[in-house]
Amino acid sequence: MKRFKNILFLVIAVVYITVIFSFVAVNKSEVVCGQILPSICDSIDNQFITAQELSDITLEKYPAILGSKLKDMDCNQMEEFFQKHPAIENCEVYFTYGGTLHLDVTQREPLVRVFDNGASYYLDMDGDKMPVFKNHSAHVLVASGYIKRLSSKHDLLLIANAIYSEAFWKAQIEQVYVDEKGELTLVPRVGDHLIEFGKVEDVDAKFRNLKALYTQGWDAREWNLYKKVSLKYKGQVVCTKG
Repeated sequence: MKRFKNILFLVIAVVYITVIFSFVAVNKSEVVCGQILPSICDSIDNQFITAQELSDITLEKYPAILGSKLKDMDCNQMEEFFQKHPAIENCEVYFTYGGTLHLDVTQREPLVRVFDNGASYYLDMDGDKMPVFKNHSAHVLVASGYIKRLSSKHDLLLIANAIYSEAFWKAQIEQVYVDEKGELTLVPRVGDHLIEFGKVEDVDAKFRNLKALYTQGWDAREWNLYKKVSLKYKGQVVCTKG
């Protein structure tokens, strides 16, 4: 008898759940979009796009979206559309049961601001170009000069990553200049000197030697005595006074 009751209870539970889910599915198919709720998930450092701009873009692309039934919406297609925006790295689109359209956006992360023969743009973490946005400027390493003389744009990424990987260099180096030979000069924030880095090679060793000079070779009074520090020669740091 007890076994029969357990089986009966299980059958009733399965039927109940099936009916409830069928009811929810039928009702969900009739729910309409009543609100757009954009969210910029990483807006602390960068503000290339705002929540209001996302709402405006949505209504421009899908003017009839408010009041349309959820069953007629294609979230995957909408995600593909938003991810074509130059500021957006990733976008997740979904609806909640009440009819709210959620847009959860992650922005692209710029690594270097490039000034190249009158043009200006960013390179992101993957080395892809990003345009300059009118409402926001990212505080990143600046590169200028004869950019095309570099063997590859990845030379800039290599230098930028080396600088950003250590707080000491991130605080000290603010600009990279590329000369006609494709060699680099680094511009520090502190001190009156320039750093002749040379070709993009032996990067770790050059930064290691330069840090030894800053932390062990010079005292505080000497930072402004030199006009040039050269790392161009393997295993050497050559300082030239002003």
